[in-house]
Amino acid sequence: MTHRETTDTPRRSESVYEAYLTAHPGEGFALIRLGPSALTHVHFVEEEFLVPSAFAQDLQAGATISQEMLMAAAWEALGPMARHGAGPALGAQVLVAVGGNQQRSAADPRRHVRLVLSALDGFRGRGLPRHEGRGCLELGRALTAQGSIPDAVTAYARGRALLEEAGDDHGLRAAHARLAALMARLGLFEQSLLHAEDGQRIGRRLGDGAPGSPSGGHEHFTRFLHHQRARALTRIGLVQEAEAELAQWRESTGDGDDHDLLAATAELRISQERTDEAVEAYIRAIDARFADLRVAALPGRTFYLENSATVFGGAVGSAMRMGRADLAIGMLAAMASRGPARPDGAPASGTAVLRGLDTEIAQLARTATGAAVARDRRGLHSLGDRARMLLETREAVLHESSSERRRVTVTDLARSVPRAVRPGELLLHYGRSSEDEVVLFAVTGGTVRDLRLNLGTPEVERLTSDAHEECLRRAGSDALNRLGEAVLAPVADLIPAASRIHVVTQSILEDFPFHAAPFRGRPLVTYAEVRLLPSLAPLRPDGVRRPERPADRPARAVVAAVRRPRYELLPELQALRAEAAAVRATFPDTTGLYDDDATASAVHSALGTADVLHLAGHAAFEPAHPNMARLLLADRPLFAFEIACADRVPALVNLSGCRAGAERRSLGGEGEGLAAAFLAAGAQTVVAPQWPVRDDAALRFNELLYGQLSRPGTPLGQAVRDAQLGLMTDSRFGHPGLWGAFTMLGGL
Repeated sequence: MTHRETTDTPRRSESVYEAYLTAHPGEGFALIRLGPSALTHVHFVEEEFLVPSAFAQDLQAGATISQEMLMAAAWEALGPMARHGAGPALGAQVLVAVGGNQQRSAADPRRHVRLVLSALDGFRGRGLPRHEGRGCLELGRALTAQGSIPDAVTAYARGRALLEEAGDDHGLRAAHARLAALMARLGLFEQSLLHAEDGQRIGRRLGDGAPGSPSGGHEHFTRFLHHQRARALTRIGLVQEAEAELAQWRESTGDGDDHDLLAATAELRISQERTDEAVEAYIRAIDARFADLRVAALPGRTFYLENSATVFGGAVGSAMRMGRADLAIGMLAAMASRGPARPDGAPASGTAVLRGLDTEIAQLARTATGAAVARDRRGLHSLGDRARMLLETREAVLHESSSERRRVTVTDLARSVPRAVRPGELLLHYGRSSEDEVVLFAVTGGTVRDLRLNLGTPEVERLTSDAHEECLRRAGSDALNRLGEAVLAPVADLIPAASRIHVVTQSILEDFPFHAAPFRGRPLVTYAEVRLLPSLAPLRPDGVRRPERPADRPARAVVAAVRRPRYELLPELQALRAEAAAVRATFPDTTGLYDDDATASAVHSALGTADVLHLAGHAAFEPAHPNMARLLLADRPLFAFEIACADRVPALVNLSGCRAGAERRSLGGEGEGLAAAFLAAGAQTVVAPQWPVRDDAALRFNELLYGQLSRPGTPLGQAVRDAQLGLMTDSRFGHPGLWGAFTMLGGL
C-alpha cells in the first residue's frame, strides 16, 4: 500500500492536528491526510494523523509502505508529542496508535488503559463529543482486554451517550458491534443479538455498502456485525435465522472465501452435527487467512492467531471427531511461521527502509545497554516493546518485497507434514484442545495419531512447574518422574522403534525437559536422540532451508568467551578457556575472541562468516521482555533483537550461558529469547541450557560434545545425545537438574 500526503480535502474548521502544528512549529512531524473514509475506522477521530517527517520523506520518494508500517510510524510520534502534555492532538494520536497497532497495545493491557485515559484527559471539557465518545470505546476495549468487564460496560455506555450527542453513526455502530462481542464473550447471546441488530440498523442508515458510501472501517463492521448476529442466532438455537443471516452476508460481500463468514458457517454446521461440512468450512477459513506466505508473515500475524484461537480450536476438534488426525496436524502447521525472509531480493525502496531500521536497531542497542547496566526494569520493558515493533516492521518490509507467492493450504500440509517425518523418526506435538484437555499428536511412518493424557491440564501445569523447581534446586525428581511417565505413556508402543524424537509443545509443557523425562524407568534420551522444535514450521514444504556447506570445505568456528564483563558485578567464569580449547581441538579453523576481544561488533561480524559459533559467558533473560535477553560480552550486551535481524547466522550455535535457552512463546510457536533469535535468523540447531548450570557441568558437557564431533561422520544430534548421556552417567552430574539442562533446539 502506498500512502501519500494530500492537501486538497476541504475542511470546515481547523483540525486538532493543525492547531497543534501551529502551536508547535518545527517539531519534525508531517500530516498524513486520508479523507472522510478515515472516520469509518473507530480509532480515528480526525481525517488525518501525524508521522515523523523522516517517514513522510520515504512516502514522497515513492516507497511502498504497508499499513502496519504506517501505523507503527503513528506510534513513533507519541513520545515527542507527549513532551507538551495532554491535549486533543495527543489524544487523537493515541487513539490512532493503539487502534492501529492492536498487537502492540494488547502486549501490555495496563499501559493500553493508561494511554487511553491520557487521551480522554486531552478531550474533556473541549466540546469534542465525537473524540471523547470514540475514546470511551477504545477504553472499553482496553478494559475488556484487562479483564475489567463491568468497567468496560460502563465505558461503552458513556461512549454511546457521547456519540449520540455528536450524531456520529459510525461510532455508534462500532459501539454496538463491540458490545455484541462482549455480550457473546459473557455468554449473553440474547443481549449480543440485540446489539448486533442495532448496529445493523445503523449500518443500513449509513448505506451499508451502497455505491458511494465510505469503505474501510465501514466494511469491517458490516462483516463483524454479520458474524456477531450469526453466532448469537446459532448459540440461541435459531438455526433457520442463522442460515438466512449467513446467506445475506454471503450475498452482500460477494466473497465466498471470507475468513469470518466461513468460520461462522463452520460453527453453525457443528451445532447441526454436520461435522464433515464444518471441517470443510474450517479448512477454507484457515486457508483464507493463513495460506498466503506474505499475509502469514506480517506483523499482525500473531494478533490474527490470537483472535483465531477459537477457530483453530473448533477446527482441530472437528477434525479429530471425524477421525482425521492428519487434517488436525495440517491445521496446526498452518499456524506456524514460514521462517525468516531475507533482504537479498528487496527492491531499492525496501532496501532504503531496511537501512533506516537497522540504524534504529543499532541506536536501540546502545540505549538498551544503559538500561540493562542500570537494571532499569521499566526502561527495559519499554525498550523491549520498541524492539518488537522494529522487528515486526522489518519483517513486514522483507515479506512485502518477497517474490514468493506460493499458497500452502491445510490440505497440502496434512499430506506433507507426515511425509516430512523420516523413517525411524517420531514427532510428538503436545497442545490444548478446545475443551482445555492436553492433546498429543504422534506422527511416524507417514501416519498421524491423536491421543489423550491421563492427567488434566491443571495437573500437567502444576507438575511442569514442580519439575522445573526440582531441576533448579537439584533436589528430588518426583514431579519430573510422574509427569514424564504420563506424557510418554500414550506413545509407549512407538518410542522403542524411534532413533530420533522431535517434540513440539504449544501452550503446555513448554518448560519441561523431555530428554530427561523417564520412560520405563530410564530417561527418554537413553532410547533416542531428542530435539525440541519451536513449532511445526521446519516440517512445512515452504519452510526456509539454508544452503549446505560444501563437503570439501572444513567448518569455520568462532569462539567468543567473556569470563566477567566489566560493566556487571558477576562471578568470574574460570572454565571458559577450557571450553574454547575443546572447540579448537575439533575445529582447527577456529577464531578465538577472548575477554576484551569478544566485543559485540566482533561477535556480530562472526555471525556472517562462521559455520559454528560457541558463545561462553554470562547471559540474562527476563520473561517480561524476552527481546532484551542478552549475552554479556566484553564491551556491552548483545541483545536478542539484534541477533534476530542478522542477515546470516551459523548453522550450529552453542550458547554456553545460564538460561540462554529460555524463551517466551507465542501462539503459533514463535519464541522470543536468545536461542529463539538465532533460530529466527536461520540457525539450523541451537544447543543451550534451559536453566542456570554449574561451570563444571557446562565444561564437561562441552568437552563431551566436541569430543564426539571430532569423530569423522558423527551427526550433530548423535553428538549432543552422547554428551547428554556422558554427563548423566558421571556421578558428579547425575541429577537431571545438572545434565538435563542442556537441550538441542531446532532442525530436522
